[in-house]
Amino acid sequence: MELKMKLRNETKSCYRFERRSDQGDLVTLYLKKKDVNDAGIDPRKGITVTIKEDDSDES
Repeated sequence: MELKMKLRNETKSCYRFERRSDQGDLVTLYLKKKDVNDAGIDPRKGITVTIKEDDSDES
C-alpha cells in the first residue's frame, strides 16, 4: 500500500505530513527534520509512504 502525503506544516524539529482519504479519514505523520534533510528529500514536494506487512517472526 502506498500513501501520498503533502507537507502540512513544520515545527522547530519536525515536518508534519498529512493525507485525507476519499472517506474523510486523516493520516498524519511527523518526521524529524534532520532525518528528512539527511535523506535529501524536499518536503515541499510531498512524500510517498510505503506500508507492507511485517514478515519477520519477531513479536
